[in-house]
Amino acid sequence: MPTDSVTTSRTQKTSSRLKYLNNKNFVFQSLTVCTLLTLPFAVNAENTEEAKAKAKTATPTVNNKTPTLSEMTVTTKSINQGFDSDNGLGLHLDASPAVASRLGLTIRETPATVNVITQEQMQQQGIRNLIEAYISAPGVSAGNLPGEPGVTSMRGFSRAATGYMVDGMRVVDSLLVSRNFDSWSFDRIEILKGPSSVLHGTGALAGAINLVPRKPSHEKTSFEGILSYGSFDSLRVGVGGNTPFGDTGAVRGNIIYSKSGGYINDTGSNTLAITTGVTVKPIDRLSLSADFEYFHDHFDTPYQGAPLLPGSIAKSPSGVVSTTNGYVLDKSIGKTNYNVNDGLMTSDNFWVRTKADYKLTDNWHLINEAGFFHADRYWANSEDYTFNAKTNLLDRTTTLITHNQDIWSERIYTSFDGNLFQHRNRFVSGFEYINTQLDSNRRFGAASSVNPFTPVRSNFPTDTKANFSTRQDFGGSVDTVSGFMEDSLNLTPAWLAVVGVRFEHSKLDRNIYDLNTQATSNFGRSFDPLSWRFGSVYDVTKNIQIYGQYNHAVSPVSSLLVSSSQRAAFKLTTGDSFEAGFKSSFWDNRATLTTAFYHITQDDILTRDPTNPQLTVQGGSQRSRGIETDLSVALTPQWRVNANAAFLDAEFTQLLEAGGADRSGKTPPNVPLRTFNISTFYTLPSIPLTFGAIVHNSGNFYTDNANTIKVAGYTLLDLSLSYQFKNIGTLKVQGRNMTNEFYANWSGYSATQVYIGAPRSVDVTWTTAF
Repeated sequence: MPTDSVTTSRTQKTSSRLKYLNNKNFVFQSLTVCTLLTLPFAVNAENTEEAKAKAKTATPTVNNKTPTLSEMTVTTKSINQGFDSDNGLGLHLDASPAVASRLGLTIRETPATVNVITQEQMQQQGIRNLIEAYISAPGVSAGNLPGEPGVTSMRGFSRAATGYMVDGMRVVDSLLVSRNFDSWSFDRIEILKGPSSVLHGTGALAGAINLVPRKPSHEKTSFEGILSYGSFDSLRVGVGGNTPFGDTGAVRGNIIYSKSGGYINDTGSNTLAITTGVTVKPIDRLSLSADFEYFHDHFDTPYQGAPLLPGSIAKSPSGVVSTTNGYVLDKSIGKTNYNVNDGLMTSDNFWVRTKADYKLTDNWHLINEAGFFHADRYWANSEDYTFNAKTNLLDRTTTLITHNQDIWSERIYTSFDGNLFQHRNRFVSGFEYINTQLDSNRRFGAASSVNPFTPVRSNFPTDTKANFSTRQDFGGSVDTVSGFMEDSLNLTPAWLAVVGVRFEHSKLDRNIYDLNTQATSNFGRSFDPLSWRFGSVYDVTKNIQIYGQYNHAVSPVSSLLVSSSQRAAFKLTTGDSFEAGFKSSFWDNRATLTTAFYHITQDDILTRDPTNPQLTVQGGSQRSRGIETDLSVALTPQWRVNANAAFLDAEFTQLLEAGGADRSGKTPPNVPLRTFNISTFYTLPSIPLTFGAIVHNSGNFYTDNANTIKVAGYTLLDLSLSYQFKNIGTLKVQGRNMTNEFYANWSGYSATQVYIGAPRSVDVTWTTAF
């Protein structure tokens, strides 16, 4: 737990934070003002004779049936946006994911790659958490790096290059917020590939991920439940329910708890997620909604990875890792935990969002979205283990970090869907304000060295100058004001042009107090980036689209909120991307196929001065290019096959490191150059018994910029058998990693540490819905 000095520091910061929070009430005040301003217009519209006549005479239908009052107010499509087609199991080409645009474009109409993993797909494939969901998408790799749980790699770029949102509310510095949540809380996970700063702000160079929680529905009262138990004493139990109220309201709540003993020694964990939402239409032209989510995770002595050892002392050397110095991954230490006995990682995350959508006319909407996020995170662990050839021991570091983070978000925009010179035109324009505040205590030191085979792990040291050579308290804030515009114009009924532009003004303020030296430093700077894109989609036929897009994006050289004064002085890096591809459905819409080709460059990454290698400067660059394809086929009503694959070539085109070492032509760390997934599910015609098989493959990757440490690729096989009991639920048995492959799927903060994946396991799951 935090020491007295840490607690005192945080108490002092809390006092100043209260003053800060009081100044931020404008976020919710602005939502109230916008809502109140729209009410007179809405009430006036509803009281007109024309509106009254429409209310008396209108007889809309849903599926050729006269709907009930609740069905008249909100249709299924407005809730699920088309994701319920193919029972939620296809590629959803006719759905409109929010991550891709605010224009309401379908995936077919979007000149970019968009992957969606629905709750139905997650349950069918036995996906339990976000990491498992991410890697099911084409070309996405993910790892459980304890400081960044759920960190991803896409299209040759990893870590902070991916934007992160919950139901459209974006965050600054996505690495600070990323967690490996239980997947049951979410209706779907939307992934937009390629630079997306024009939509989601600075930092989204590889793409953007939008987590969409389960939403209230006006359709009917419903209930869902899940109960699962499996290997490593793993348990998941959750319930959820939805109910309409009145004529236009609906409320939903979900809760899920999970725990596991872990497949590494002494790595127990538990998580809790509570998600709620309410939606209502007080008048016909105004829709209001509010959502709240709480996520908690707690990891005892979290797994920090396995250190590489010299082949000469390894008891069971494996071929998983190959190095230029003869170090190997020793299979005999595969379950060994080198963290301190009382290591801890925990977090509490709160999300609150409100939305008001007022229909100004038949073509114009005014929309206001406000949000608040708060997180407390805590780490106290030994994170890095390096073999010392002189002592034959592992030298260990210690790290204590706390986060007290707030994000306030306010977005207001107008949308138009109508005709411009006889051509359909969809247009969005608006403003966004985001304030992010982070207080962080940071301690870095060393723990006792341990024997690699019989470690005496000891306890976490007390917070003193003698134990921690670095003891700093950080404070930082980033204020971002943005203006954005998107437009799509049908040049012909079959030819669509899409453009977008976003301007941001970001102001960074940082302060660092050094407890060891009693020194304080304050610094900051401003950024004014411009992001833009233009693209086009052409309908070859109704079911075949070809597209192309050019995109310009920006990204900081490192996390702004924990940057040093030296890093903060650098300008933003820039990224440019070209993508082309096609999307199609065929065989009477039983099959869908998408393919994309892309080329991305990033300039002004940090490198060393060629004339003075001791000096860090901007001027480096890297690029990636590749192909991704995704296929879903319903071979029969009982048999579906899904397959996706990604192949890429990623390299530093200009990079110098310490000593002037040239890394040009080297592959960035944690970037596998090949991934593919194949899944098939077959239900017997006579009985509701379903057989399933999933194959996941990931290619080789490196852990360092020099490419001296290579981790071998791996292939995993999952098998499942499920039986659906009529009107009761589904019982499913799933075996994972059935070949018991020994593999590593990510590297640690140290290049000589890798994370070993889970061995063979089995779980039994009961799900029900009615």
